Formats: sequence, structure tokens, C-alpha cells
Amino acid sequence: MDDPLYEYILPDRSTRLDVLKIFFQNYVTMLYDYSDLYTTSDSLEAVALVFRSKKVNSSPLTKCKDLSAILFTIVKSSKICRYIGIKQFLRGIFILRSMSSAWLSIVGEREYIHLDMLVVQQKYRGQGFVTKVMKPLLDECKKRNIICTLETQNISNIKLYEHYNFKIVDVIKLPNSHLEQYCMVYQLSKSNFLSRNVLDDKASPRSL
Repeated sequence: MDDPLYEYILPDRSTRLDVLKIFFQNYVTMLYDYSDLYTTSDSLEAVALVFRSKKVNSSPLTKCKDLSAILFTIVKSSKICRYIGIKQFLRGIFILRSMSSAWLSIVGEREYIHLDMLVVQQKYRGQGFVTKVMKPLLDECKKRNIICTLETQNISNIKLYEHYNFKIVDVIKLPNSHLEQYCMVYQLSKSNFLSRNVLDDKASPRSL
């Protein structure tokens, strides 16, 4: 709940939890068909939502279906307006669009897995539960020679992910704010690493 992105969108901490419950329920539902949920045990010490590109195809019908799912999710989430009002709700949608995973267009047609969310309960932090989630994901990347991607708006998370050999490939700044999104990639082969030179050859997500 105390994430820089959500703190910026929802500065009022008293309503943030209620709003995020609605948002994440609808968000996970939207991605369910394309993702896997990982957890460390039945106690849910840590939970990760992992998007898999191989579950998506780029046909016009699929793109239309995906757009409909996004619009449906926005409509379902509109009950958030009861807590923050419609103006703040629309502001939140704009910020989330700016801080989205659109930068993944740099990956092109190659297969990847995307660590969309990783949550560790407060009382279990610092006890190795992140490793228990990350290890099977990265082992799969090594075995199948595919990349793993993620983004974070929390600068304190960078060293954590660098510990697992993720590298920053781009930094996206939210206009008129202090907020930055750090786009990171884990990849075995340095020769194929997604560098800033690759980013320069692609359409910038900031222009979307």
C-alpha cells in the first residue's frame, strides 16, 4: 500500500486501501487468462502475478478483445469514484497509463515473462520469501533462454532486483512530478541484452 506510485495517485492514506482492493481485484481478473499466480505457501507470505507473452497472440481479434477487457475493467473500477471522486479517478487512469508496461514493445516478437506484481506481507519481509518466488522464475528463464522483465517506481527496490541480475534498460518520468518508473530486464545473454541503443530504435513509450 505504501508504494510511491499509489501514494502519488492516492495521497489520502485513509481511502487508499479501500481503493486499491477494488483496483487490484479487477486488474488481476483482467490479466488472469494471460498470467500465472505464484505463492510461497498456503500462508501467502509472498504472492507474484506473472504475465506470459506466449499466452497472447497479436491478431486483430485478440487486440479488440484486449481493448474491450481494459474498458470493461475501467467501468468495473468506477465504483472507486465513491471514495475519491470522478476527477481523481480519471487522474489515476492517466497516471497508470503513463506508468504502464507499454515499454515492453522493445522486446519485439521474442517470448518473455513479466513480473507484474510482487507482494510480501509486512511480517515476512527480510526472511527470503522474495527469493522463493524469484528462483523458479529465473530458473525457467535460464532453462528456456527467455527474458524476464519488470518495472518499479520504488527506487529502493532497484538494489533488490539488481541482486537477481536485473538491469535497468530505461527510466520513464511522469510529467510534472517526481515519479520515475525503472524498467528492468533479466537476461542470460549479454550479447542480446536490451540496451538503451535498442530502446532508441523503438517507439518511445513516453509518446503513447
